[in-house]
Amino acid sequence: MDFGDIARLALEEARDGVLSALDGLTAEERRFQPGPESHHIDFVLWHIARVEDNWIHAFALQADSVWEREGWQFRFGMPAKGGGTGYTPDQVAGFPEFDLYEMLAYYTAVRESTLRYIDGLAQDDLDSMPDIQRRPDYTIADMLGHLIVEQSQHMGQIAYLRGMQRGMNK
Repeated sequence: MDFGDIARLALEEARDGVLSALDGLTAEERRFQPGPESHHIDFVLWHIARVEDNWIHAFALQADSVWEREGWQFRFGMPAKGGGTGYTPDQVAGFPEFDLYEMLAYYTAVRESTLRYIDGLAQDDLDSMPDIQRRPDYTIADMLGHLIVEQSQHMGQIAYLRGMQRGMNK
């Protein structure tokens, strides 16, 4: 087993956790905010897909994101750039509603692209720094580690928001 296998396992486990936490939720439950400065599940789901897309494509590959390349921004009526970082409470509360299955299709397209990217990486690629202007000294290894942590963190947030509404394991 090498770094690629470990990254693949971690990302797939996080995705499985997201899917499990989303299972059976209503649109209203996905929009639940425990407080006025909290986010909701729909926002987190979109955010984790956009962040992964941006890290792999804009940072590592220096290319257009899946979001832009495949026209997802038009399907959802959202901006082409950005991923929710720095959004205000009003922006989160006013975040557009979307079809869950359509958003999961986008998340799946991103993940498939991510796994193809990881499969093509060699050990020597991990030390490369593709975006030295915006992220000096930030390597592909740094990015992959951050991506795994981010996916896990947000998967936990989705599960927690579900649990706040339904209780444990419901």
